[in-house]
Amino acid sequence: MATRVLHQPSFRARLANSGFKPVYFMWSQYFRSFDFDPEQYRELRVEEYDKYDQKRRLLRTMKKLRRFVIITETTDLRFREEVESILYDSPASQVGSYIFFTDFLRRIPNMGKFLLWLESTFYKPNFHEKDIRESGLKCALTPGIGNYGFGHAGNFAREAQKQNLPVFASITNYDNIVNMGYRGYTPTCLAVWSQQMADEAIRLHGIPASKIEVTGPLQYDRFIQPLPIGRDEFLKSIDLDPAKKTIFFAGGVNITRYFEIYKLFIEQKSRVSSEPFNFVVRPYPHGKLLGSPGWQALEKLFRQEGVYLSNPGSIEAAGDRRNEYQMDLNFDEGPDELAYLLHYSDVMINYFSTISLEAAICDLPVIHLGYDIYTYGHRFHMTSAFLQRQTHNRRKLRLAASRIAKDENDLIRHVNIYLADRALEREARHEYAVSECGELDGRAGERLIQMIKSRI
Repeated sequence: MATRVLHQPSFRARLANSGFKPVYFMWSQYFRSFDFDPEQYRELRVEEYDKYDQKRRLLRTMKKLRRFVIITETTDLRFREEVESILYDSPASQVGSYIFFTDFLRRIPNMGKFLLWLESTFYKPNFHEKDIRESGLKCALTPGIGNYGFGHAGNFAREAQKQNLPVFASITNYDNIVNMGYRGYTPTCLAVWSQQMADEAIRLHGIPASKIEVTGPLQYDRFIQPLPIGRDEFLKSIDLDPAKKTIFFAGGVNITRYFEIYKLFIEQKSRVSSEPFNFVVRPYPHGKLLGSPGWQALEKLFRQEGVYLSNPGSIEAAGDRRNEYQMDLNFDEGPDELAYLLHYSDVMINYFSTISLEAAICDLPVIHLGYDIYTYGHRFHMTSAFLQRQTHNRRKLRLAASRIAKDENDLIRHVNIYLADRALEREARHEYAVSECGELDGRAGERLIQMIKSRI
């Protein structure tokens, strides 16, 4: 099972109340960072899985191909990104051959199903047989379905299935089905967020409708709960002025974006509004950003200007990530700082990321950065042009629920429109949130547990 969502205290409590005694197989970096109860926690041997793959070139090739066999705008872009990554490290003839054969094979009908059969039949890593047996497991629950980014969970799922255990899967992000390639195993039942996601799982992954249930997104239950602290009290608690409107920037890993935002909203704030405003920056929780010298300098500048930095994680330059791991392990579905910011800010500036869906759930207007001021030295996948071409970012309801700024002046115009009337596009935001998440009633965790109970 995964950290964060599937490990949150309230979900563990629900499992216990339903008669389950969960055993968590934790990634090595988590398991080795803390002292866990051996009755409830085991190590997921990801290093052994990685070594197994490294010794088998054909297996690595099949897994890479499996990432691209689902043909969507996003997987086309990711394939080109893959080509770009090897372009300067391999002979031109080798790159050309790779492009030709990979693109040919990925377009063969049912290639994903064939690759999964080959992988399941001829490659059977078995590093947890003793742990599974000693733990007395009756079933397993994994994040994702073993596709790209969830390969270790898929390996573990197949190990559990070899011991005749039912294995369930829960989708963890709204783009997992269309963006992450073909599945790595067939679950006993797949918990999806919405009927739209169920239809995509049937169409793209060939999962029978009888093996799919719409439960909703477990991690978003917390956004539906009433907030115990009011707007004024919350803003005061983070040293912001309740009398001012609040602009919220949720960035990505591209450090250049943060400098552009600093220049416009701090150095040139009079261009944005004649009225003073609160400004909140939530940096992306990844070492690509937080470990960079540029961010370390910019963080000081933001703080000196009274900008509130909402840091969702802590990545130390020395490599000590225990604080971040601790936050993951204690992640709960109760109201957190992000929930308050999404409910109490007046407008959010974003770059087509998942947090914009969370904003729609909380009825927060969103403006996406649809332009790139400075791209020298940046790979294409770091640009707004790349993000706007992704499958899930082109959905009509998603586009109707937000606005896209084409340049800085356009951004300023949209910001002021929303600051004047936060209710604009409210119905569109709700319609979009429901299309992605299904019924937003805060009971996704209950439905997930009921799905498991009904099938074991």
